[in-house]
Amino acid sequence: MSFDLFVWHEPEPITPALAETKLRQWHEGESDVFRANPAVPAMFAALLGRFPPGTEVWSGDPSPSDTVLHLSVVWSRAGEVGAAVVALAREHGLICYEPQTHLLNPNAAGHVAAFTLTSADGPDVPDPTSKRIDERIGHLGLDNHFLALERSDGWFVRVGYGPAAGTEPGRYALEYREGTPKEHYRTETPDRTEATRLLTEFLAGADTYKRRHTWRPPI
Repeated sequence: MSFDLFVWHEPEPITPALAETKLRQWHEGESDVFRANPAVPAMFAALLGRFPPGTEVWSGDPSPSDTVLHLSVVWSRAGEVGAAVVALAREHGLICYEPQTHLLNPNAAGHVAAFTLTSADGPDVPDPTSKRIDERIGHLGLDNHFLALERSDGWFVRVGYGPAAGTEPGRYALEYREGTPKEHYRTETPDRTEATRLLTEFLAGADTYKRRHTWRPPI
């Protein structure tokens, strides 16, 4: 099983639906879907400098292009390579689209995500869905000990897992912060469902999580 990413240039921000449409047209043979841009081969060279052809990260060696890059990564290295691709795309002013989850990250210049999901291991996810959040909660563990959802104004909620988050194994640390460090609170739970609800309720604009738990300032 492979993890596929596509990288190209857009002059304006686009939606995941439009990205999907463009890829479908390209796969169907339309030649003018993507325009050549010098940033595409420049990023390709930088990426291969880090992950050369023939190495174990690729399920198929990527082909050079000045319009669109199709990058097929072995699943076990998806987090590492995906994060590197997103970072290089951002550095070169390109967009990166993940068709498996319809994730566009980063978008073209000028786009600001309302929410961004970050973790200890894996690429950032702009404007995640509730389903995506639940999937990422399921990947928390000793080597991937937190998942945070930050709003564009800097307010955030965060779920930590296990000793690296200051809890016993199997327990979740829940946190939220509204503005200043004085408005930062924490609690713990053994319930994965509650960990997920903290993030999805914050995403939906609800604050019912405040009334379900007893919160205290972090030590």
